[in-house]
Amino acid sequence: MIPHIISLSRPLNVVIGGLSVLIAASISAQFTLDIKVLLAILAAALITAAANIINDIFDIEIDKINKPERVLAAGLISVKSARIAFLVFNITGLVAAFSGGWDLFFIAFFAELLLYFYSYYFKRTILMGNIVVSLITGLAFIFGAAAVDDWKVGIVPAIFAFLFHLGRELIKDLQDVDGDLANEAVTFPGQFGKKASLILINLIFAFLSAFLTVPYFINLYSVAYLYVVIPGVSIVLVFVSVLLWFKNDVLWLGKISMLLKVDMFIGLIAIFIGSRI
Repeated sequence: MIPHIISLSRPLNVVIGGLSVLIAASISAQFTLDIKVLLAILAAALITAAANIINDIFDIEIDKINKPERVLAAGLISVKSARIAFLVFNITGLVAAFSGGWDLFFIAFFAELLLYFYSYYFKRTILMGNIVVSLITGLAFIFGAAAVDDWKVGIVPAIFAFLFHLGRELIKDLQDVDGDLANEAVTFPGQFGKKASLILINLIFAFLSAFLTVPYFINLYSVAYLYVVIPGVSIVLVFVSVLLWFKNDVLWLGKISMLLKVDMFIGLIAIFIGSRI
């Protein structure tokens, strides 16, 4: 059962969540790897795991159509076991945040509320679900910056994360459109179609690609940041934006979504290098 619960939590997402907090904390001049930062990383990882589990619980019927290989959809563990795992990760994540201080607890609690209502309701609405989950992703950077009592340094990476995930979430909605329609989930692709969705994704990624250079020109990050973010993120976003018009079946949308997930690490590396060199 434990391997299935680990799979249900989506370990790569958990790593990205914890790493986002660490990067956000480390770009502050006040950074030290103290107990508060470690608790923030732990809390983010646990809450990310809980979020992935509750999302799959609510999406079990949709996943039976779109992603039947997933743990719950395949019947590898029961919904009851998944709910218990969700509660364990959820509560321990909040305890870890509370142990780090009231500021971390309030951010974590707010994120938990958003995550629950996202899975329960917002995910099945036009754009609102995409916006909410992207906002939560951005909050990870505010959370990490708050761990070193310097929340302002988390604002720029939070904006990056918000836009990056907003585009990626729309790609995932395109991939899942058949299952969403079958379960009466009203998403942007389901309501407005593939072409409108691709145009919106292109606009988001174009704006993000342009905005990625801003931190250098306002002297927030060094030129080393540009050396990583332009080839590693901006060019990838342009490539993906073009590719989507030619390769947009379910298989390719899954591959593109995974490429973007991996590219998040490049973005995190760019921010870290740009703030440190």
